[in-house]
Amino acid sequence: MRVEVRLFATLARHHPRTPAGSSFDVTLEDAATLSDLAAVLGIPRDEIHLAMIDGRTVFDVDSALLDGCRVGLFPPIGGG
Repeated sequence: MRVEVRLFATLARHHPRTPAGSSFDVTLEDAATLSDLAAVLGIPRDEIHLAMIDGRTVFDVDSALLDGCRVGLFPPIGGG
């Protein structure tokens, strides 16, 4: 299956050919989860603070992905 992914802020380093916040496609096995996507991209699960699937906030890394869904991944944001 294919999912559209956007990596934000520091997570963009895991797909250096794509600017932060820009979309790219990832092909995954059927029945893949958010955790599987993170593994394919080489993103440690503890670096993902917030995930959105098709515009909805997701808190479970074992959430199922569907063909054609849109996934946004965000790291913890700090400021001062």
